[in-house]
Amino acid sequence: MTSSNRAEFISRSAKGGLALVAGGSVLAEVSSLAVASGVTDADIAKLAATAELLAINFYTHAINSGKFHDKDERRYLHEARSAEVAHYDALRGVLGAATPKGLHFTYPSGAFASRIAIAKLGVALETAFVGAYLGAVTALHSNKLKGVAATIASAESQHLSVFSDIAINNPIGPAFPKSFTAAQATAALSGFIA
Repeated sequence: MTSSNRAEFISRSAKGGLALVAGGSVLAEVSSLAVASGVTDADIAKLAATAELLAINFYTHAINSGKFHDKDERRYLHEARSAEVAHYDALRGVLGAATPKGLHFTYPSGAFASRIAIAKLGVALETAFVGAYLGAVTALHSNKLKGVAATIASAESQHLSVFSDIAINNPIGPAFPKSFTAAQATAALSGFIA
């Protein structure tokens, strides 16, 4: 799937009802911060931590769905969720008490009804996550945080590859994945988060 095809998929998915609903006001706060001028490293880290909570929740639902019967795929889901928890913990180490937490997500009917449906949702989410972290590398001021964002982008890209292989039988993504600004990352995620 090319980057333009992934972007079209994300757009179609958001219009087609793959919207996710998050409880609390943190997402609205993060969204407004990301589109405002003068986005700080803490603002970007809050957006990233919110995305990680969404990813943890998504992988938990994927695991609990019982739709993955292959033991390697089940192992992957558990390892990916562990990676997302590690990403969130790293961001929590930066943000401290300002770290988003306690969010509740809901998914549209059928999002976890089949292995392919889950993989397609995974492609859409991981595409947004990769773009957001790549954009964060250039937007962040702290070199330490840039390094964290780059390594997380690499991990998210691996997750995208697995879901792309399941959903469309093609694990190879574009040579240069699209990088998102904070506003674009917010827009990409807002299609999934109400």
